[in-house]
Amino acid sequence: MSRIATKCGTLLLALLLFPAIVRAQQRHITGRVTDESGAPIPGASVSVAGTAIGTLTDAAGNFRLTVPQGTVTILVRTVGYLAREVELPAGQSSVTIALAADILALDELVVTGQATSVSRRNLANAVATVSARELERVPSETIEKMVQGKIAGASIETNSGAPGGGVQVRMRGVTSINGQAEPLYIVDGIIVSNAAIPSNQNAVTEAAGGSNPSLTQDAVVNRIVDLNPNDIESIEVLKGASAAAIYGSRAANGVVIITTKRGRIGPPRFTLTQRFGVFDLSKKLGSRRFETLDEALATFAAFEGATAQDTAFIVEQYGDGRVYDNEEALAGRNDLSHETVLSISGGGTDTRYFVSGAWKDDEGIIANTGFEKQSLRVNLDQRLGDRVEFSVNSAFTHTMAERGLTNNDNSGTSYYMVLPFTPSFVDLSRRPDGTFPVNPFERSNPLQTAALSRNEEDVWRITAGGDVRIEAINTGVHTLRLLANGGVDYFTQENELFFPPELQFEPLDGQPGTSLLSNSSNLDVTLAASMVHTYNAAAAGFTATTSAGLQYQDRDLNIARIESRNLIAGQPNVDAGTNVVIREQRQRVKDLGLYAQEEVLLLDNRMLLTLGIRADRSSSNGDTEKFFFYPKAALSYRFDDLTGFLDGLKLRAAWGQSGNQPLFGRKFTPLTATNNIEGIPGLISGGIAGDAGIEPERQTEIEGGFDATLFDGYASLEFTVFQKNVDNMLLERALAPSTGFATQIFNGGKLRVRGIEIALAATPIRTDRFTWVSRTTFYHDRSIITELPVPPFLTGGFGTSLGAFRIEKGQSATQIVANAGLDADGNTIVAKVGDANPDFRMGFANDFTWRRFNLYSFVDWSQGNMVINLTRFLADAGQNSADFDTDVRPFTRLNPDLTPGPTIMAGAGLRRLLTRGDYRDSRPYMEDGSYVKLREISLSYDLPESVVGRLFGGRVESARITLSGRNLLTFTDYSGLDPEVSNFGNQPIARNIDVAPFPPSRSFWLSFDVGF
Repeated sequence: MSRIATKCGTLLLALLLFPAIVRAQQRHITGRVTDESGAPIPGASVSVAGTAIGTLTDAAGNFRLTVPQGTVTILVRTVGYLAREVELPAGQSSVTIALAADILALDELVVTGQATSVSRRNLANAVATVSARELERVPSETIEKMVQGKIAGASIETNSGAPGGGVQVRMRGVTSINGQAEPLYIVDGIIVSNAAIPSNQNAVTEAAGGSNPSLTQDAVVNRIVDLNPNDIESIEVLKGASAAAIYGSRAANGVVIITTKRGRIGPPRFTLTQRFGVFDLSKKLGSRRFETLDEALATFAAFEGATAQDTAFIVEQYGDGRVYDNEEALAGRNDLSHETVLSISGGGTDTRYFVSGAWKDDEGIIANTGFEKQSLRVNLDQRLGDRVEFSVNSAFTHTMAERGLTNNDNSGTSYYMVLPFTPSFVDLSRRPDGTFPVNPFERSNPLQTAALSRNEEDVWRITAGGDVRIEAINTGVHTLRLLANGGVDYFTQENELFFPPELQFEPLDGQPGTSLLSNSSNLDVTLAASMVHTYNAAAAGFTATTSAGLQYQDRDLNIARIESRNLIAGQPNVDAGTNVVIREQRQRVKDLGLYAQEEVLLLDNRMLLTLGIRADRSSSNGDTEKFFFYPKAALSYRFDDLTGFLDGLKLRAAWGQSGNQPLFGRKFTPLTATNNIEGIPGLISGGIAGDAGIEPERQTEIEGGFDATLFDGYASLEFTVFQKNVDNMLLERALAPSTGFATQIFNGGKLRVRGIEIALAATPIRTDRFTWVSRTTFYHDRSIITELPVPPFLTGGFGTSLGAFRIEKGQSATQIVANAGLDADGNTIVAKVGDANPDFRMGFANDFTWRRFNLYSFVDWSQGNMVINLTRFLADAGQNSADFDTDVRPFTRLNPDLTPGPTIMAGAGLRRLLTRGDYRDSRPYMEDGSYVKLREISLSYDLPESVVGRLFGGRVESARITLSGRNLLTFTDYSGLDPEVSNFGNQPIARNIDVAPFPPSRSFWLSFDVGF
């Protein structure tokens, strides 16, 4: 017993003396961090290399740090500057460190795990980043449009010209056929929803009542549009499984990590941005001009079954032969748009804050269309002593989108479904008494529909989260950090659509007036906890970082819809109709993930080895208790101080797996409770059988490449090749009629994608007065179905008579097939006519700075993608296309093994074929959608200090004036409105289908930026 007491006393004495012993082995150093001109850099991170010992510089760039005795290496890092290491010998207690600007972002920190990051110099994956400066060049309502073409490996295109979102993002080619198609979005560590909820305009357009029953034809808005781009500090894109595996079963489509702005150390600093702009119709389809009455009669009255009344009718409408530009009358609106952004940032080393507010109002080019956004963000960082730090992030957003009535329909109501069948000699404009004329050639007058109908989407959203970071152990050699974060993302979406009884088409079904109301709510809850241990053996040039943790998410989506027809006295309330239908859809998914990762930096920080694994289970799977494992491995080695033009070279290779969860409810057989027998309610099963064993799709990816620094840091080159294999795909198979079901979703089949990514950055000129920074990206990928356990099938489109996508073994997953003439026996030939996936995409950004002037431009080039142009098909079918009499459409991208069929002229011959319903050759409407777009251009001028100092009593520190524009020029041979188009919205396969979209527009902006 006495021995035990003695040992306990010794241990207690050691614990009591340990702080004093540690203090005796430590010393204090002070210093200052500046830029190359000597100006202080506040908020820079100053640490002992390889440890968690660190602090931040104050407003004057000063810092004070407690470090171990002996020689130490101080690492200084901050956004926008190259990191610098300075070795301090044992006797040195003060230092001044100057940082050089990181123009090419060679030294930025990149996320490699859920709680870890690494310098880009050692990164083993091709991860793309976009800074706040690149996002703020030209205004846009959504961040996706701001990064179009700027990320090698990402195909980002707008679905139409409608204001308020509707953007499709595809990372490294096709990932799924029937699963999710969008990347995972993470904002400040919280997973946020990018749901795209249809407005239910289908109740009027009946687009889903045709050959493709898809509600995605409603021109939906994807909800990442709610995020205020002005609040973003940086965007990091994990493009494939080799980088995103640590995010598990929702990362197959890539991961977009968004970091918002934080407070900067120093006194309160205000920034104010005021923008004014206009949107302008950038392209019109045009309309055929009938030179004589006889030509009009020959076109519209000289057909089988025409009567004398028809002839008289044409004569009356033709009148004196005047031409009316109904397309310009519909989409020629140029009302003033505006945006106001105000932010305040500041704080000390213990407390930092960032607060911003914004109000944006973009006026659409069609009456009763536009997009509004009001947002408020509050970010707070607080240190509690030397070991505890927490952060709070919160954003409140209100958005209002007015979308009009566009895209496909089967009811003659959508604007660009009606105009192709309305001759240019018909005047559809409003009369002096306020009424609109009846369109004698169609079921509706699009100018009346635009003026009197309403399609509004009102969204209120709150995203809030918090992080706690505890430094549990810090000995210089061993560091243990505990991290916890959680947050909620909640929004309500209300869609109100009103079509009053006086609209031309409303009384035609015997129920004049339609009111539609949808109320949707979505709640995403994310909780996570991690621990990160760092072992730093500085003498051996070895650092190991071990991280492990868990993540839980709960997603709850509820959609309730009311359809009301035959409105009493034309009242817009849904309870004013005599025919009311109510529907509701509920989706709830719970996910749990566990992960572990090891990162080892060795060989004098030249080699990085990463190993990790993620285990996920989800209520979307058939077996909700089964964990699916997603491992990853990556290796990089850096050669420094090379000779000649090559400054440094890094070789890298990575391998990883990630998943794609089944869509909600795939494991269940759907039941409908809308029928009854003699008043007794009953359930009726749908035609699709559930699969109790459904599992996530699995993606396995390997990538390799190199990063090179050239010409004494004046250029950098990234080159990557990758291959991803997707197996366990979600497919649909036919069932025997005796089962009582038609089809079933199941796992099977394999898909392979190979690609190349290149990113080149350079500063060809860098002087005190003039700087030129140039960036170029190149991307190419190709997919192939390597295994298919079901017969080839069509997916998306409207059948081979109008072009469709076909999935078959040995072919591209995005191939387009169509009717291609007749064979010798008179049978229709169905053949591949092209591919929706482009041959390549390139982006060219150039940034010139001369004295106080800055000129920036970005050009986006997409080459070789095919578009199914059904908008042009409609114009020809209505005998109303501008080139109807002269145009002969060439065959586009024919299969070289196919014997060409007869040439089809886009003239009277085609009209006769269409009238008979003889769609024997649809190749003329499979068009090359290649384009070159001037995405962004801006010219800015920083006012001199002598002028700025006199503004607002000397309180203004900086001021800038900017002229900018977006999508000002488009160079393309595509005959439709815009080759960037997707009638079916964000789909894995069925993209590039052009059916009566919202027309494209260009925007012009004048901006004023003030800092004080």
